[in-house]
Amino acid sequence: PPPGLKERRPPTPPPGLKARRPPTPPPGLKRPRDEAPPATEAPDFEAAAAYGGSRPGFVFKTGDKGLGYYKDTVAPPKKKKKKKAVSFKPTEQTVDATATVSRVCDVLAAALRTPAAAAKKGPKALAMLTTIAAMPGGVTDGTAPLYMDALRLFAKNGAIPDGLAAPLGDLVEALGKADRTCFAIDDRVRVATWRLSCKTARVLRETDDTYDFCAQMKRVSRAIAALEPDASDAACERRDAVVHCLRSAWPAYESKKWAKTPVEAAVLACAEKRHVFDENQRRRIDRLTTQVKGRQRGLCKVETETYREAESTFHPMRDVRRKAE
Repeated sequence: PPPGLKERRPPTPPPGLKARRPPTPPPGLKRPRDEAPPATEAPDFEAAAAYGGSRPGFVFKTGDKGLGYYKDTVAPPKKKKKKKAVSFKPTEQTVDATATVSRVCDVLAAALRTPAAAAKKGPKALAMLTTIAAMPGGVTDGTAPLYMDALRLFAKNGAIPDGLAAPLGDLVEALGKADRTCFAIDDRVRVATWRLSCKTARVLRETDDTYDFCAQMKRVSRAIAALEPDASDAACERRDAVVHCLRSAWPAYESKKWAKTPVEAAVLACAEKRHVFDENQRRRIDRLTTQVKGRQRGLCKVETETYREAESTFHPMRDVRRKAE
């Protein structure tokens, strides 16, 4: 509009009336829209006498049409999308230890009825019990009797099935490291006894490591020092476990020099407490003590043969002189 005049606005409809809408097209037709002008395609070739710099989408070369910029027909490589790092946040899970241990003990009791099931399911059940016992809160006042019932299953059978000695020793070791206040007094003694019978005796039989052997013999020596005259079943089992450990360490005593000192000390400590053991155990200890003292006398034996008789003319250098001549 010319200066000084305002732009003319469309008339406002009177009140009560709405603004007129454009007519609706008949069905089958679409309302015309503002179509964008068709995009002009860039030419495939632009002649150039010399290189004038890089152009996006073109390559400077000599081709069929001469020297110039040709359209690049090679597609650019696709950019690889970066994979988002997946972060696993630790979640707190609450496990009912009593119910879990009870179910595993039921599975173990059912597996021990047949040798085939014991060999198949026994190691897994014992490994699960070991894992739970090693967890914080795995051994409580409610789970401790369940663990003891599982161990009594093996005590009733008398012999441990094949393939279960190692996992059973690991379970007993985990229970021995748990809170002792969760067990009754007799159960504490039984756990310590089973640690000697299973874990310690197995290490003494199988290890070739001096450190492991001496560490287990120290445990046996502490158990011997704690023996007292007691007629209870738990005390008798503990004394049997001590004798069993000594017999397990005896092959190493006979074959390895570094095993002699700890084994001899343990055997002689048992001989000093001979009155604590029963008659059968005393015979075993006396047999081991006799062999130990016999070996000690053999090491201290002095040769009593004379080097030369009184009236002999033999001289050790006589043959040497003859050979020299």
